[in-house]
Amino acid sequence: MPIITHILLYAAYAMVSLTVGLALNQVGGEGMGSSILGGIALFSACAVTHAGISASAAAGRIGQAEKKIKGDMDRLRTAHREVAADIDAVQTRLDQIETQIAFAPPPQQQQIAPPTNAGAPIELKLIDQIVDKLGAAMDARINTLQGAGNITAINPTAARGPMDLVREALMENRVELHLQPIVQLPQRKTAFYEGFTRLKDANGRMILPTEFIPAAEQAGLMGTIDNVLLFRCVQIVRKLMKQDRRIGIFCNLSPSALADEHFFPQFLDFMRENRDLAGSVIFEIPQDSYENRTSIEARAMGKLVDLGFRFSIDRVTNTEIDLPDLERSGVRYVKVAAGTLVEQIVHRGLRPRSAITREIAAADIAAVFQRYGVDLIAERIEAEDTVLEVLDLDVPYAQGHLFGAPRAIKESLMEETAPPREFYIKQSGGLPKG
Repeated sequence: MPIITHILLYAAYAMVSLTVGLALNQVGGEGMGSSILGGIALFSACAVTHAGISASAAAGRIGQAEKKIKGDMDRLRTAHREVAADIDAVQTRLDQIETQIAFAPPPQQQQIAPPTNAGAPIELKLIDQIVDKLGAAMDARINTLQGAGNITAINPTAARGPMDLVREALMENRVELHLQPIVQLPQRKTAFYEGFTRLKDANGRMILPTEFIPAAEQAGLMGTIDNVLLFRCVQIVRKLMKQDRRIGIFCNLSPSALADEHFFPQFLDFMRENRDLAGSVIFEIPQDSYENRTSIEARAMGKLVDLGFRFSIDRVTNTEIDLPDLERSGVRYVKVAAGTLVEQIVHRGLRPRSAITREIAAADIAAVFQRYGVDLIAERIEAEDTVLEVLDLDVPYAQGHLFGAPRAIKESLMEETAPPREFYIKQSGGLPKG
């Protein structure tokens, strides 16, 4: 109600009260004092009643405003999702145009170009096309080595257990590189990839990491697998850089490899030769292995850090992580499952260890990590609701099937991504025999 209306109503109350007072004096024979008190009492009653009615109306309007604000917030969240999707679509289209320009085949080849998988992410298509141009296959390399006597062929009938499956997969080039995108929030633009090694048996069945990793460690082949993964990642990163594609790759490094006195010196020599890629290749180890590393493993990490390379910690189960120690050890990324992040940071109030003594709000945790040169990556994201929870924590990067599942580059691995002959010779004179 406008204020002028309130003033007019109060003036009317005063006039009525004055009239009643005069009536009491003239008609009722009341004294002047009593008449004035009666008028004042009537005015007060009218004013209190008016104030009560005004307050009720104001409360109603406040309730309506709260409902409107809540509705506006819901619409804002919906708009955020739509804008993010639009940004994603625009970026995809730009990448598609860039890819078409960079890799358009000559006119005489346009009619025979094989069709691409339209459903694959544009960045993976780009890498597929890069690898397509690298040349033919690891099989020829391995056949050459076998003919030279540097690698002893495995008799498939002699394979009796997991170790034999791993050896056979390596020997017969049944090794795949799978890549999963890591996106920057809130734009959802691909910033990195994580590389995974996958092996297949003779029937084409994927050998799960839970199967081949223990067997490879027992057979002393984990260093070879790490080297194959790293070699291919380095070649892909180098090709992307030639196209001015500044996208890094996270490479999983088995903790045992750091302490392997035969593997690590060769590994270090290879990384020294490729130290110009220090900003694009990030080594990843689990939190448990990092926190329980031996002095030998810590020194090995330090040697890689001295070359400019950095580390990422994944499989985080405890967010009370020592940030100064991460900074000293060259760790620049920490991956935490989104569910673990929300449960421990928001609900349980756990905080990383740092020099900050004041109470830290949940929304400031990512900034505290960045103060020590560490970026948080929320992983295992599969739903939009989880993205909103992560955005509330201001986490800069995210990974999960919502943004893209791990995908194989190609089954036929090409020549320039295959390790050269010298690489195999360095692996203890070839792959170990059973």
